[in-house]
Amino acid sequence: MRWFDRLLRRPPLIEGGLYAIQRGPGHWGIAKILRLEADIVHVRLYRNTYPAPPQALQPDELSLGRIDDPDGFGIGHLPLRVALFYDWKPMLIQESAVTDDELYGYYRWKEAEGGVFGAE
Repeated sequence: MRWFDRLLRRPPLIEGGLYAIQRGPGHWGIAKILRLEADIVHVRLYRNTYPAPPQALQPDELSLGRIDDPDGFGIGHLPLRVALFYDWKPMLIQESAVTDDELYGYYRWKEAEGGVFGAE
């Protein structure tokens, strides 16, 4: 962990890390870090929500859902500036493997030289 991350109490960013992210008061979601690049964090956002950050997760129970699901949906790949990800107040829950299937959107983004949310 870098000294300024400790100073700011920011959790380390780990590829494969499953993080609880704050979506509003009493409303927590789950983000998985797929890849880290310089100042960019590539995440997968799951549709699962919790009233408080979970202590542990069963990765096979996490779902992206579908856009027409009445209880919401997730996003398979979202490139963000690291600072924007930290604005979500991430809390590392546990680590998991990143699969090739999960990286599909990341590879398409690389090929297209895509943009980044939170870019200046």
